[in-house]
Amino acid sequence: MQNKDHTVIPGEALIYERANGIVYARYRDPPHNKKKRWIVGGSPEGFITGTAMPRPSDWPNVEDTNPDYTLMQLHPELQDKYKEFLELQVKYRAWETVIGQ
Repeated sequence: MQNKDHTVIPGEALIYERANGIVYARYRDPPHNKKKRWIVGGSPEGFITGTAMPRPSDWPNVEDTNPDYTLMQLHPELQDKYKEFLELQVKYRAWETVIGQ
């Protein structure tokens, strides 16, 4: 079994967990049980639309996750907030790379 972010170690027992419609796997036994769980599947409702990110239960069900660029052109303060958001995403991706997720 292989996930795009994780290759399963042959012969190691796994534990499967379900949360918010997403199925996760993690290792059962030491020393591998220190590794974080990873997504192996689940229902589309368990993910934020247009992403591979788990959707919290209190997340609104939004169909279109693309920003409204016309609205941002009319309101420069939205442009600033969107730029902050993009910079934060880059930091999150860098942090996930560093910790090995």
